[in-house]
Amino acid sequence: MTLAALVALAVLSAGALARTAHRMSRRDVVAGRFLGTPASPTGPRLRPPLPAPPPRVAAALVEADLPVPATLAWSGWLAVIAICSTAALAAGGPGLAAVAVVALLAGPLLLVRTRRGQAGARLEQALPGALEAVARSLRSGASLRQAVEEAGADARGGGRGLAAELSRAAAEAAHGASLVSALEAVALRRPLPGVRLGVAALCLGAETGGAQARAVDGVAATVRERQAVAAELRALSSQARISALVIGLAPVGFGAFAAATDPRTAQFMLHTPAGLVLLVAGLALDAVGWLWMQHLAKVAV
Repeated sequence: MTLAALVALAVLSAGALARTAHRMSRRDVVAGRFLGTPASPTGPRLRPPLPAPPPRVAAALVEADLPVPATLAWSGWLAVIAICSTAALAAGGPGLAAVAVVALLAGPLLLVRTRRGQAGARLEQALPGALEAVARSLRSGASLRQAVEEAGADARGGGRGLAAELSRAAAEAAHGASLVSALEAVALRRPLPGVRLGVAALCLGAETGGAQARAVDGVAATVRERQAVAAELRALSSQARISALVIGLAPVGFGAFAAATDPRTAQFMLHTPAGLVLLVAGLALDAVGWLWMQHLAKVAV
């Protein structure tokens, strides 16, 4: 079994885990719709519990906004490492197994690192719509707390995180807490520029009154303009990011091709101490160079 076959096995395993996660999530949704309530955590379990990731890993996975839950992503990662490392050990010995483990450890880490901040970006994208919903509710005669509650209930899709924050703030205000304090807590939990600006406008309206709807609409327009500028900058820097990705993947692809087509190259890289040292050093330098190029191509707005 060659290195290319191991990569294909890892991809197939990840795809199977993703399909299983999708089927499980759809089954839970359908069951909730028919039964009206989710299954009790104390009731009989249909499947064994998945291992929970460490707190820092769970926070990083949530911040990366992956399409699967953090627990399932962690469990799938461990399963893929175990399967592929065992196959590599059987096919090419300890050297290939060590390379496979390093690649399977570093690859997802780099992916999560490059996606860092995606959850916050999706929340900020939903912010203008939520602020406009607050302004509409204010114009219809609702109080600011009611407007925040309605905006949290109406948010969908990428605004689920924002909807949860607005609903939490409205619930805290309904139970006797100050609305200003509840909104300021949202800004502390989500320290994003757009969120801080929106919270400042809502708090100012709660404390001073006046034309709240007009002020909230103005903040929504400002956030939309900032997002438009950020999107244009990302589009202008997309060529640099793609070039960094190609430059980072080219040595890995060439090495895999050389090992698959020339047995002597594979023998040297995977079965000799010098080859293993050079292979690990090359992969490490390639990863560092790719991260540095991603840093240079990153656009700060």
